[in-house]
Amino acid sequence: MKKILFSCAVLSAMMLVSCDGFLEQEPELSQSNELTLSSYDGINNATAGLYTMFQSASWFDGEYILSSEMRCGNAKKPLQEPGSGRYTGYTTWIYNENSTSPVWSYAYYTIAWANNVINAIPNIDINQERNATQADLDNLMAEALFVRAFCYHNLVTTYAQPYTYQPESLGVPVVLVTENGTPARNTVAEVYTQIVKDLTDAEALMADGYQRAGVNDPVAAATKPAIQAFLSRVYLYMGNWQGAADYATKVINSGKFSLADANTYKTMFSASIATEGGEYIFEVFGDKLNSYWDASGWTHLPYITNFGDNGSADVCATMDLINLYEDGDVRLAMYQEHNGEYYCGKYTGKEGVQPRTTNVPLIRISEMYLNRAEALLNGASVAGATAAGDLAAIAEKRGCTAAAATDQGIFDERRRELAFEGHIHYDYARCKKSMTRTDFDDNVNQNVEFPSYMWALPIPKREMEANPNMEQNPGY
Repeated sequence: MKKILFSCAVLSAMMLVSCDGFLEQEPELSQSNELTLSSYDGINNATAGLYTMFQSASWFDGEYILSSEMRCGNAKKPLQEPGSGRYTGYTTWIYNENSTSPVWSYAYYTIAWANNVINAIPNIDINQERNATQADLDNLMAEALFVRAFCYHNLVTTYAQPYTYQPESLGVPVVLVTENGTPARNTVAEVYTQIVKDLTDAEALMADGYQRAGVNDPVAAATKPAIQAFLSRVYLYMGNWQGAADYATKVINSGKFSLADANTYKTMFSASIATEGGEYIFEVFGDKLNSYWDASGWTHLPYITNFGDNGSADVCATMDLINLYEDGDVRLAMYQEHNGEYYCGKYTGKEGVQPRTTNVPLIRISEMYLNRAEALLNGASVAGATAAGDLAAIAEKRGCTAAAATDQGIFDERRRELAFEGHIHYDYARCKKSMTRTDFDDNVNQNVEFPSYMWALPIPKREMEANPNMEQNPGY
């Protein structure tokens, strides 16, 4: 069992991170690790804190999402607006160990926290707990396993070649105990094996109707449908077509989610919380009380992707993306034209909240239809379902012609539907697809071929210096 490299100071600070805003009542996390994790209440509070870093502007509420869009032709730096100076050069693909994705630190901090929860739960004497059952502990274990798997998938898709191309190439270290150590990198296949194990274990442990108690937004924490939906995505990334289709079908057939009509689609991205029975399966709950919100909000999605008094105009859509939409498509109407450039309307901020915060969709029901359509096209079988039927279901709600049930048709539909949600870079990579742009803001790497070393970003310099067993990706 590998151990993760962290200093004692980092470990202590990590356990003290506040999850203000996520919970209706703030948890007490200002205790020692041992005391915090010695009771059900402590474990419960610590598990709630696992979602806190997701709102960081370096992760889902900013750079992780937008860097994917900018690398692969959905987004660019506006040419007509000066902006704030952020997100300059993100389209160039010029990365090195000093300039790479920050997700390494955030994901491993969260993994370390999840490891502490996972390893503490078996030590809880349920007979000594007056307000908890074994089922309650199982639900917390399932949450922590889900979060750990989510983080590992972010890491392996960012810093390694895709599973569908080189499963035995360098992945990322799989660490299951949070202690000082210098772990070497596991293979991509080994990382995926751990991800699948964590998710299937979580699915088996979590009660069907479980929702975290006391949260402002029920879909901002793990549920069984979120676990199953993420398994669909993971299997899709592995080219396990039947697994991807089966798990997408579980979520679709659950009846708990539905594709939004045109009017609902226009407002769901700025809702205070996800509508019950709507599109959102799992999301980041945005709140200015979160310790990982920057107080001014200027580094987060609502400001980076909007213009004028509403934002800094640092990132806009490319015409490559805009031209994929038909007239009348409700998704096209979400883009706001300004000085001849188009700005994404998904992150305008929650109504009445200043400075503006946003919830960030991480898994939606439309992705399940797209996952299943792609899987069915590639040989999976689900009674009563067809790729054309799944694509038609989306088109009917969006007010456009159904995408062709072909590899390119589904790829383009994923690009339209999931734009500015962080998928595009990873879709190119797993599909082993070269990237070509016609609208961009730089003079280098307008096209990136597949295969190329560039599809795996470099390991950060700090990790390379601290860990003698760490091996840098080829090409850097």
